[in-house]
Amino acid sequence: MGTYKMTHNFNSALFRVLLKYLKPNRGEEILDLGCSRGFYVRELENYTDGVIGVDISETSLKEAVTRKVAYGDITNLELEASSFDKAYSLHTIEHIPNIRQFFSEMSRVLRPGGVAIIVYPWEPVRGFQAILAAVRQYKNPFMARKIHLHRLTPKRIQQLIEGTSLSHVESKFTFALGLQYLTVLSKKS
Repeated sequence: MGTYKMTHNFNSALFRVLLKYLKPNRGEEILDLGCSRGFYVRELENYTDGVIGVDISETSLKEAVTRKVAYGDITNLELEASSFDKAYSLHTIEHIPNIRQFFSEMSRVLRPGGVAIIVYPWEPVRGFQAILAAVRQYKNPFMARKIHLHRLTPKRIQQLIEGTSLSHVESKFTFALGLQYLTVLSKKS
């Protein structure tokens, strides 16, 4: 995972979908969980000064495109509880070994009533959308399951947030450079 390179640094179609559901406002504190080099953070700086990104890849952060990114483990955030109005994570959770801990941390750092957007691949079989990345990184398409550790669905997300203060608002398919799921969660007040 530490050497994994993103296929696309920024997808303008996905950013438009993110804006539609995130609805960023000036003055809001927004957290990008798994920000890579910070391309989405940089674009959101046009909507609020309170956006920051966190990523575990030191290589990505060395090549960051904004100063509003920092090193951090999104399953063990060194951020204050209830400090963000909104959070989002784009194509990150399928790579995380402990997804329940990710949702626990997301719940902890969101303020009551806060909103979270999660975008993750639609895959009929785990690793399906990571085949090209596996060929590029490992020279072997069968290593795709080493990149995508989970096959996720909206129903699975609902199971994973059980026991947290997060609730499922909606999930849908979205097409933005590939078919993917988008799930909206909110933190109970």
